[in-house]
Amino acid sequence: MSIDTSLFKKAMGQFPTGVTITTAYDKAGQVAGMTASAFCSVSIDPLLVLMCPAKNAECYSALTEASYFSIHLLGGEQGALAWQFAKSGVDKSDGIEWIQGAMGAPKIPGCLAYLECRHHALYDGGDHGILVGEVVSLELDDAQVPLAYCQSQLGPMPAL
Repeated sequence: MSIDTSLFKKAMGQFPTGVTITTAYDKAGQVAGMTASAFCSVSIDPLLVLMCPAKNAECYSALTEASYFSIHLLGGEQGALAWQFAKSGVDKSDGIEWIQGAMGAPKIPGCLAYLECRHHALYDGGDHGILVGEVVSLELDDAQVPLAYCQSQLGPMPAL
């Protein structure tokens, strides 16, 4: 039985998710990154998370080859930032005053949470990689509400 990929994408779009931006420095020392909703925690001992970058993404090699990378959980008012990092062929760093995390990975200030990760593993996931990182540094601003993505729309997650 063959499933229409557009129907599959539409069905997956019905599932609300949080929104993240993953960043790393490329070999030239420039910040590379992408918006992703394919993110989850994996393990408590050790502290592992995963995100799934598309293999054809401009930043794929930078994210998967970096010793350390950052995952930023976005707050409800950071929709414009999410769209900025979702685009290809643009300077995603435009307007961002980068700071460095504890291990030197690029950090976007003002996010709901910031996880700095050490590269742990990379698995094949079809047209995506499954990048697993060990969380080595964590910051949380729990005064913010999360940014949510559903049905191709971004917005603050309503209170439950």
